[in-house]
Amino acid sequence: MSDNEPNDSPAEKTGGGALNVEDVRRLLDACWKAKRITELLPSLPKGMKPRHVHVIDAIWHINEPSGQHTAVARVGDVSAFLDVTTPSVTKLVNELVRLGLVEKHATADDRRAVTLTLTKQGMTCRRTYVEQYHAHLMHVLAPLAVDQCNTTVDTLNTALRLMHADLIQRDKTNGPDSDSKGTDR
Repeated sequence: MSDNEPNDSPAEKTGGGALNVEDVRRLLDACWKAKRITELLPSLPKGMKPRHVHVIDAIWHINEPSGQHTAVARVGDVSAFLDVTTPSVTKLVNELVRLGLVEKHATADDRRAVTLTLTKQGMTCRRTYVEQYHAHLMHVLAPLAVDQCNTTVDTLNTALRLMHADLIQRDKTNGPDSDSKGTDR
């Protein structure tokens, strides 16, 4: 099916109902297209990954209520904000520190715990790759309605939650040695 063909699934025709196999195929195809959208983002500076920009933006959002010069963001906060594992955020934060975009601050009450702020270079990166690019996309995506955006966001979040729960259930059913994650794909 091309991008221009109508989407005439039985569930869509009736306005609801259970998904059929074709609906699932179309949903997964849309997920692949969503991944392709992220690949259209502007080129990043050498050594940077798109996930770095997400971490930078998360740190900014977490620190914003207290002001950007007040370090309140912790790795666990960033992990929760992005809904990714703490070890993966720790790795990304360490990479961002090496790139000079994030600064770690030891807390007074627990020297092992650190808070995070963006450096001047990190703030510039966020301005360029988040604020300015999102403002640009606001114009590019102007033909989309807010309800379309909300439906897409809700659908993808729900699909992720359901599929993640299914993965956990399959792991419990099949045991830890099974390959229920489809890692061979």
